[in-house]
Amino acid sequence: MDQNNEKMMYDCADKFINLANEMAKSDRSGNVGMAIRFAAARFSVFEVSTQTKNLAEDKDKYFQLILDNFRKTLQFNFEDYIKILSSK
Repeated sequence: MDQNNEKMMYDCADKFINLANEMAKSDRSGNVGMAIRFAAARFSVFEVSTQTKNLAEDKDKYFQLILDNFRKTLQFNFEDYIKILSSK
């Protein structure tokens, strides 16, 4: 990903995070986190459906790609947050 696209991706993610943080102020039940993960899953499938002619046939391939990407992103964010918390 080039620097411009990376910046756009992080700016977009920050907007979702800011909205989720704002919503979580009035709902500490975990619903906001579940909703954002549900939305990410739903949008991921929609996005894949626009890139393939046969979603059923390509499901496993794209499922694994999305899962691998999420796992890497989640691992990175855990490590980053651990560093942030340990520096306080």
